[in-house]
Amino acid sequence: MASEDQSHFMYAVVARAMSDEAFRVALTADPAAVLRAEGLDIPADAKITVLQASASETFLVLPDPSAVNDELLAASSGGSTVGTGGTVGSVGTASLTSTFIGTMGTVGSAGTAGSA
Repeated sequence: MASEDQSHFMYAVVARAMSDEAFRVALTADPAAVLRAEGLDIPADAKITVLQASASETFLVLPDPSAVNDELLAASSGGSTVGTGGTVGSVGTASLTSTFIGTMGTVGSAGTAGSA
């Protein structure tokens, strides 16, 4: 699945989880199975964790060091924003399990990288 298609897919999953409590509960309990049922190819050994932010708690998800690319490094040192509030999958998709799924943790967070 192309990066843009993955982004649209993940936006749809997040939107559905926010509006459908049964889907959110299932996604939280067994994310890999739910994402597979939705048509995403998830490797058998993939571990996916769903976190839900609250008014008092948010999450900063660091990418797998082996998935860090030039775009992420430039953003972190050049004052660009990475993973700002409401962004899903904003940091490239070197591999679905290490980077893209990991960036789901930035939903609802309000962090910037490299602002000086």
